Amino acid sequence: MKTPDFDKALRDFAEEVNLAAKRELGVRKIGKNRSYGVASRTLQKSLEYSIGNGRVQFGSPLPYATFLHWGVNGTQQKQPGAPYSYRYENPSKSHVEAVKNWMKVKPVRLREKGTGRFRRKTEAALNSAAYVIARSVKRRGITGLRYYTVALETMVPRASETMGEALVNDLVKQFGFKAGPITIKIK
Repeated sequence: MKTPDFDKALRDFAEEVNLAAKRELGVRKIGKNRSYGVASRTLQKSLEYSIGNGRVQFGSPLPYATFLHWGVNGTQQKQPGAPYSYRYENPSKSHVEAVKNWMKVKPVRLREKGTGRFRRKTEAALNSAAYVIARSVKRRGITGLRYYTVALETMVPRASETMGEALVNDLVKQFGFKAGPITIKIK
């Protein structure tokens, strides 16, 4: 059975959910961090969807997208509903490098311990600060953003009536009535 109206409504729904998830990534505020998760907007730009056989799949090809969506338990602090956990408290070199890259994107300025004045960004100081931040992340964990969950909860009630009407229209177009030698089709 061909359903062109429903397919169009499904594409529109998928596009709206994807845009809502991108908006959710851009406006989340956790603690003092007003732009949580949008340092380089790489995750936000990578969100995509695919439609096949009446199914819509949402996701991102980035390997860390799942961890930001669901969250990660820390070694000392648990995050509500997070299915993943850090095993070790000390960060790996790749973790420290990721934090250093984040520090470059988000302009992080280092301060002296006693006076609070800004200090120079030497390589040793950046490495030290990145290590401390990475260790703190592993201890505290990562709070989940649930950007697709929030987007679906927002968009499903809005789109259910439109999608239902489109499916009914497609079904009605398939009906045919035969009265003797005359066949009547609804257009």
